[in-house]
Amino acid sequence: MPGIDKLPIEETFEDSPQTRSLLGVFEEDAAAISKYSQQLFQAMHRIYDAQNELSAATHLTSKLLKGYEKQRFPLCCDDEVMSSTLQQFAKVIDELSSCHAVLSTQLADAMMFPITQFKERDLKEILTLKEVFQIASDDHDMAINRYSRLSKRRDNEKVKGEVMEDVYTSRKKQHQTMMHYFTALNTLQYKKKMSLLEPLLGYMQAQVHHSILPSMRPSGIVIMLKKNEGRACNVFGCVQCPQGDGRGDGCDATDHPGYGAGQ
Repeated sequence: MPGIDKLPIEETFEDSPQTRSLLGVFEEDAAAISKYSQQLFQAMHRIYDAQNELSAATHLTSKLLKGYEKQRFPLCCDDEVMSSTLQQFAKVIDELSSCHAVLSTQLADAMMFPITQFKERDLKEILTLKEVFQIASDDHDMAINRYSRLSKRRDNEKVKGEVMEDVYTSRKKQHQTMMHYFTALNTLQYKKKMSLLEPLLGYMQAQVHHSILPSMRPSGIVIMLKKNEGRACNVFGCVQCPQGDGRGDGCDATDHPGYGAGQ
């Protein structure tokens, strides 16, 4: 509804049909926000779970690489070179595992915490106040119904006084809960955009901080790979030349069909 950004709290006392109609629009909008936020929460939770799994899997990979030298294979070739190479990879992968673990913690704080707060605090408050307002409205309708029946009968003044007091009390409670409900719905309109952007900003900040984005990969990994290029070539040469004279003479790792594919 263009041009209307808040519910008029000053009109809660009259509780006109127009006010109720406008309330219905804001309730529909709140329901849409709640549904979308739930979907976004589930998607972000998948990111968080995947990051935790990546951290655990990377740690396991490093552990397995470190344990290679303890393995005994019936057939092996230049095992010392292979073991040394895997130890170098294990060292770097172990550092990556630590980065992934820290990133998981940051995602929990910067991404999951704000969207969980919005979901569990702000949106749940709307649902709670809606229920309270509905109960107060039902109580007031019942009091009005009792009063309308009372006017058609000849009851004593004490009964009339009790019914009128009930009408007054229920109307007062309905008015108070309606004001609280309107205030919460208005607050949601001001908070919804930032509440959806905050976890996204937290996600991006955590990713940039740890340089996991493809455009920001740390050059240190590339340097490490270049330093170990000689070892890797020896290993490739050993693997690619099982039919040679046992020394791997004449084997060039650059002859491997996959060499340079990623360069």
